Amino acid sequence: MDKKEFSRFLHFFTHSLLIKNLVLAFAIMVLLFILVLFSLNIYTHHGQALEVPNLVGLQLNDASKLLSNNEMQYQVIDSVFQPNMQPGVIVQQQPSPGSFIKSYRDVYLTINSRRPPGTAIPDVRDMSLRPAQALLENMGMHVVNVEYVPSEFSNLVKDIKYMGNILAPGQKIPAGSNVTLVVGRKALPSDGLQVMPDLHAMSLEEATSAVNNDMLTLGAIKFDEQPATDQDKASFMVYQQEPLAGDSIQAGKAVTIWLTRDNNKVNPSDSSASNTKKAVKPKKKKDIEKFF
Repeated sequence: MDKKEFSRFLHFFTHSLLIKNLVLAFAIMVLLFILVLFSLNIYTHHGQALEVPNLVGLQLNDASKLLSNNEMQYQVIDSVFQPNMQPGVIVQQQPSPGSFIKSYRDVYLTINSRRPPGTAIPDVRDMSLRPAQALLENMGMHVVNVEYVPSEFSNLVKDIKYMGNILAPGQKIPAGSNVTLVVGRKALPSDGLQVMPDLHAMSLEEATSAVNNDMLTLGAIKFDEQPATDQDKASFMVYQQEPLAGDSIQAGKAVTIWLTRDNNKVNPSDSSASNTKKAVKPKKKKDIEKFF
C-alpha cells in the first residue's frame, strides 16, 4: 500500500460515520462493564465477611437484636417441639455458628414450638389391651391408667380418655399426653342386675351417655338410612332398642339401638291419633244433624 492509498484509508476511517458509531458503542460497552463490576463489588461487599454468632438457646427477640448489631438478617423457616427446651427459643440455625457470610444476608432459624404437635388418636376400640397400649406408646402417648368396666367381652378396649373426656378416633391431642384406656371385663355377680333405661327419642350422644352411666355397653348402632356426615347423625333419634326399657339385665351387656329421622317411627302414636281424630269428626257432624 503506497502513501496515497494509506492516506485515503486513514481519511475514510477518521471521517466515516459508521466507524465512529462502532467505536463509540464499544467505548460505552466497556464503560458499562466497568460500572457493573464496581456496583457488584459494592452490593456483594466483595472481600468482606462476618462471623455468624451462636443463636441456639436464645429467644427470637434477643437473636434479632444480636443479628441486627452484626449487620445480619433472619428468617424463621420451621418449628419443632422439644419438651426439654423453653418455648420460643432457637433450636437450630443455618449457617452454623462460626461460619462467615456477607453482611445483610439471612440466617435461617428453627424455633421451639410453644405447643406440642397434635397426634391423631387411632381407633383401638375392640383391640386387646396390650396391642392397643403398645400402639399408643409407639405414637408418643403414655397410658398411665387402665379403667375397667363391665362388658360381655374381657380385655378389649372400649374407649380412650384424655383429661376425663372420651376421645373419638381421629381426634387430636398434644404429643406425649397421658391417656386412660377404658377396658371391658366380664360382669361379676357383685355387679348385680341393671334396669335397662328407656332410650326412646334420644339422640345417639344422649343414648350413649345413658347406656354408659348404667354400666352397660352400646353395641350395634343401626340407622334406617345412612347419615351423610357425622353432624348429620345428630338429627337421628332412637325409635327401637334391645333389650327393652325396664328389662333386668346383667351389667356390661351390649345394647342395640335403631335410629331414624322419621318422626312417625319415633312417635307412631301421634300419626295414628291424628288419623283417628279425622275419622271421628264426620261422625260427630252426623250426630248433630240427627239431633236437629
